[in-house]
Amino acid sequence: MSEIPALTVVDEHGKEFVLYVPLPHQQAFHASDAPNLLALGTRGTGKSIQLRFEAILRCLAVPNFRALIMRRTTPELRRSHLIYIEREMKLLGGTYLHTTFLAKFPNGSSIQFGHCETEADILNYLSSEYNLIAFDELSTFSLNQFLQISAACRAAENAPFKALIRAGSNPLGVGAEWLEAWFCTHNVRIEDYPDYNPDDYQMIFSTLDDNPHLDRKQYTARLKNLPEHVRRAWLLGEFVNEGAYFSDFHKKTEDGKPWHVIDTIPIMLDPTTKEPLPLFKIPWINVYRAIDWGYFPDPAVCLWVAVLPNKRVFVFKERSWRRTLAADVARQIKKESEGMHIIESFCDPTMLIKEGQAYSIGEIFEQNGVPVTASKNDRELYGYSIHEYLNTLIDEAPQVQMVSYTCPDLIRTIPQQRMDKTHPSRLGEGEDHWVVALAYFCMGSASPSRDPVARISHKWMQPKTRSRHVGLC
Repeated sequence: MSEIPALTVVDEHGKEFVLYVPLPHQQAFHASDAPNLLALGTRGTGKSIQLRFEAILRCLAVPNFRALIMRRTTPELRRSHLIYIEREMKLLGGTYLHTTFLAKFPNGSSIQFGHCETEADILNYLSSEYNLIAFDELSTFSLNQFLQISAACRAAENAPFKALIRAGSNPLGVGAEWLEAWFCTHNVRIEDYPDYNPDDYQMIFSTLDDNPHLDRKQYTARLKNLPEHVRRAWLLGEFVNEGAYFSDFHKKTEDGKPWHVIDTIPIMLDPTTKEPLPLFKIPWINVYRAIDWGYFPDPAVCLWVAVLPNKRVFVFKERSWRRTLAADVARQIKKESEGMHIIESFCDPTMLIKEGQAYSIGEIFEQNGVPVTASKNDRELYGYSIHEYLNTLIDEAPQVQMVSYTCPDLIRTIPQQRMDKTHPSRLGEGEDHWVVALAYFCMGSASPSRDPVARISHKWMQPKTRSRHVGLC
C-alpha cells in the first residue's frame, strides 16, 4: 500500500470528521509489503489502533478480504478493540456482530476478532483461512501459537494481494525472547526451523517521542511505581525477561542515556603520535581475551576486552565458531588479535583436560599461538563476578560496557539468562556461552593499562632533588 491520507467519515449528524490519521511510523507500517511485520515499541505509540486500522484499510480497499485480529484473552480483546469497533463499523457503513465478534463491510470484507488463551485454542483457527492475521501484543503468545495460527494466513494464487502477518508488541512478556530472535536479531536456529528466512521477518520500532499526542512527562509519572523491568520495557522498549538473572544489565538509563551498551568503540589519543585511534589500537592499552570452548551444537566463543588505566572495561569484539577444529579456532583468534597488546587469555578450565587425547584443547591453542589461563568453572561465581562489573561505577559510568555492533550475541544473551531453579544464586543452564566467556574475564585478575605519560609513582615516592643553596661552613 502507498502512503494513505487521513481516513475521513461522516457521523450520524452529517458532520464530517477524521477517524484515523496515521503518524509517520504508522505510515511506514501500512506501506510495508513484508510477509511478517512487527510494530515494536514502548507503550503509548498507538500499536493497537494501528493494527486495527491496518485490517480496516485493507478491507475497505479489497472486496471479500478476510482479516483476523488476535489477542491472548477475551478481556484484553474487549479493552483494546471491541469497545471501539462497533462505532467504527457504523461510521464506515458496516455492521458488527457481538455474538461472533465479527465486523462486516458492505463490500463483503470482514474482520474476525479472536483469542488464544491456551494451546488447545489453536484448534479453533487451523481450519480457517485469512488474508491478514494481526497479533496484538505478540509477546504474550507462545512461538507455537504464533506459528500454527499463522499457517491459516493464505491468499489465492491469482489474488491481487499478498497474505500478510502483522503484529504489535512491547518487549515484555512470556514470548519476548522468541519475538526478539525472530523479528529483531534474526538469531534462529536453522537446525530447528530450516524454512526460516530472516528477510521475511521485519520490525519497525517506535517510542513515546513518535506520538506527538501523548504527554510524555505525565505518562512517565504514571509508571514510576511499577517494577523497574516493566518501566524499562514500557518506556525504553528494552527487552527485559521476567525472572532474569542479570536484571541489573541495562542497555540504557531510563532517560535514554547509554549505559552498559555503547554504539561505538571509544577513541583515544595516542600520546606518542597524537593520532586518534580506537582504544584497542593504542599500543599500551591492555587487551584480554576470554574463551569458552565448544564444537557442536555449542559454539566456541572468544571475547576481546580492553582495560583502561582507571580500570574501566570495554568488550569491543566477539567471535564464535561451530564445527571448527581447535587449531583453526586458535589460528583465527591469533589473526583477529593482530596489532593488539594482548596480556592474557582466560579460558574454560576443561580446555586443559586431555580426556585420553595426546594434547588438550588448551595445549593445541598454545601450539597455535594462543596461550591460555584456566579460569574457574563455578556458575555461582559467574554471576557474582559479572554483577560486580555491572554495578561498579567509575567516572559516573559502569565499569563494563559493550559495543553494540561488534558484540551482538553477548548483548543479546545477557538478558536471557535465568536463575537456576533449585539454586537461585547460580546461573541457570541455557544459551550462555558468551556470558560465560565474560565471566571468565571478570573472575580473572586483569591488570589495568599503564599510561606511559602518567606519573607511575606518587610524588612522595620520587627521589628528592638536591637543593640549590649555599651551606654554612
